[in-house]
Amino acid sequence: MRLFSKLFLIMIALGAMGLGLLALRQQRYEVSNEISRAHNRIVEQERAQWRMRADVARRSDPADIRNYASKLKLELIPAGESTVLAATPAEGALGEQAVTTVVSSEVAPKVVAAKKTRGSKSSTTGKAKAGTRER
Repeated sequence: MRLFSKLFLIMIALGAMGLGLLALRQQRYEVSNEISRAHNRIVEQERAQWRMRADVARRSDPADIRNYASKLKLELIPAGESTVLAATPAEGALGEQAVTTVVSSEVAPKVVAAKKTRGSKSSTTGKAKAGTRER
């Protein structure tokens, strides 16, 4: 009788461990499925974003942008120049007295220099080593 009770307890313990293992496996599958669904949502949102960007680019005509900027009395500045001054309205464009000095002459070179340093991620030779990934 004593041997039978020990055997019964061992069987119960093995069954509990098996059920625990099955529960952990099921949880892992559910988490994996949730990650996969989240990834698919991200991919779909990125696709929608690119579709919207393409639609905006298709609808944006440089002549229309120039006309709209002239209506608002905005001065268009080429992209290579300081972005701080790019959206500066002309004096009186907003129905008020605009500040004549928006940015000092020292700030604009710093903005350009900051852009140049952000873009350079390579090593000192200008080329990354083979098999390495830069962050």
